[in-house]
Amino acid sequence: MKMPIDIIYIELIVVANQTEFDIWMSGSLEITINGEKPYGESDIIDYDALLESLESDGEYFIFSCCCGLPKCSGWLHPIKVIHSESQTKWINLNSNKIWHFDKSELEEQIKTINNEVKIFKKYFREKEIEYVGYGFNLQVEHTIL
Repeated sequence: MKMPIDIIYIELIVVANQTEFDIWMSGSLEITINGEKPYGESDIIDYDALLESLESDGEYFIFSCCCGLPKCSGWLHPIKVIHSESQTKWINLNSNKIWHFDKSELEEQIKTINNEVKIFKKYFREKEIEYVGYGFNLQVEHTIL
């Protein structure tokens, strides 16, 4: 039986940073589910865990404290991920909140983000501006997917 689909939106946020002597761009992800963030304002999305969760069932700390330790910001338990043929189910083991996503839509959003990162990196390299991924592994030399 198919469950109703929740709306997830994954967005790449790119910000310019500048000191007196340097300028660089940093990137992070923002996730909203049904119009709300499922994590705290100071939390980050662990991009590697998110990518891994798209590949197989399991428990993943998709959300974490900005220091990198999920438990620091109250993520005592990971997100349980279960895949079916057409849907991906997330269970927040901290709050028992359950979401059902269209699997192909999730994958398409990740592809879009990866393409955006490549475009930004190319542009920044041409302008000799350093790009630093914050909260997920997007260093200038690193190619994802």
